Amino acid sequence: MREQPMAGTWPEIVNFRDVGGLAADGGRVVRRGRLFRGTALHNVTDDDLRALADLGVGLVFDLRSSHEADGRPDRLPPGAAYRRVPGVQSMEQVHHELLDWDNLMEQMSASDEALAETEAFQASVYPEMTSHPDAFRALVGEMLSRPDRPIYVHCSAGKDRTGVACAIVLRLLGVSRADALADYLESAKHPAPDVAGVLARAGRRAPKVEALIKSMLAVSEAQFDAAFVEADRVWGSWDGFVKDGLGLTPDDVEALRDAYLEDAV
Repeated sequence: MREQPMAGTWPEIVNFRDVGGLAADGGRVVRRGRLFRGTALHNVTDDDLRALADLGVGLVFDLRSSHEADGRPDRLPPGAAYRRVPGVQSMEQVHHELLDWDNLMEQMSASDEALAETEAFQASVYPEMTSHPDAFRALVGEMLSRPDRPIYVHCSAGKDRTGVACAIVLRLLGVSRADALADYLESAKHPAPDVAGVLARAGRRAPKVEALIKSMLAVSEAQFDAAFVEADRVWGSWDGFVKDGLGLTPDDVEALRDAYLEDAV
């Protein structure tokens, strides 16, 4: 169970939430006010930026590709630093508009080959995140270097790359798989405003196209598991992923827990 959120001004950002409040090993809980998650900041209001500043956000960590970030650059809270490391490295080679759903549906409907190519890409996204975890290594490094500096981590929709990033952090902190999964699945309750319209238009396409669009807009336990199964396959185990994938020592993990956990009240 997650504790109640901290009081104060809250930005009106889609899928925005504090990653803290969950129970961890040793009777402790994840500190609130240290790691926030949500969508990209290209269209936030001045009030949103002030709210992020009031929450102390000192670093915006962007998991998007260069094409996404260049096309929709973040607006930053006053005084915040910015760092971008792509959560899915292969997306650096994708130069078309990733969020143009109508164009994507048109492409997928053009041929069986185009549909199969999109299906293969969608299936590869979650495994790639943990087989090539450079972004998550960098995020944890930022957390360790300045643990008193609140971080806002995001991708485009704040559900896939951001969801895996936060799940990895929570597991490092000793949060149970069930609670980390619940935090990941919470994104299903906070869809972007355009999702309903996209799904309605997808319903007028061929069943396979509609099913794939639904999958791309959703979060699921199967996707979550795909990332962690791949971590075990590539790195031998969770411990191998932590040591060799994320480059963390046992002392690093202990330091992370000391900084980001507190005694339950």
